[in-house]
Amino acid sequence: MLLGLTGGYCAGKNAAATILESQGWKCIDVDKLGHAAIDRAADAIIGRFGPSVLGADGKVNRRALAAIVFSDKKALADQEAIVHPIAIAMIDELLARLEAAAAQGGREPLVCLNAALLYVAPQAARCDAIIELRAPLALRLKRAGARDGATLAAALKRIWSQKNLWPRRASMGPPVVVVRNRGGWEDLEAALKRGLEEARGRIARPR
Repeated sequence: MLLGLTGGYCAGKNAAATILESQGWKCIDVDKLGHAAIDRAADAIIGRFGPSVLGADGKVNRRALAAIVFSDKKALADQEAIVHPIAIAMIDELLARLEAAAAQGGREPLVCLNAALLYVAPQAARCDAIIELRAPLALRLKRAGARDGATLAAALKRIWSQKNLWPRRASMGPPVVVVRNRGGWEDLEAALKRGLEEARGRIARPR
């Protein structure tokens, strides 16, 4: 089973992925692969955005890059055009390895794609089902401050920049199951369990 896991900024995707991993799923953190893709595409990124995105270590500073692209639609589109093809190839390579390993072990592959931008990734159409995490805005803003040190304005801008992703779910082939994350590990674990049961049930029914 290939499961998509998505949701807005600070909705709790990584916590959900940790729960899934404890249950035997192999989770691919697409955001981390995106970071690796940025490193691979450093020359092109510097060529487009200039040396201001470089950190003291000579590598692309992702926060400096994010400050630019999340405040400028054209800049965001340019960054995605550079990075996404590399990240997509890396995802395909990792998916193939995990599926081959499961087949070799004679077991069902339980693979989860954890991606904020899942709905724009071509692999989304290959998912058997997608779980979309949602969390109250106040909780997301609190997490953004605690985790990323984001100001209220910066967190709201990041959340607003993702608004065009959600209408894409209507064109998704796989069933999309919404899981509400209201805070608390046990509550999320229970909500995720219900979401997985619903997802499997919807996979079993003809689309």
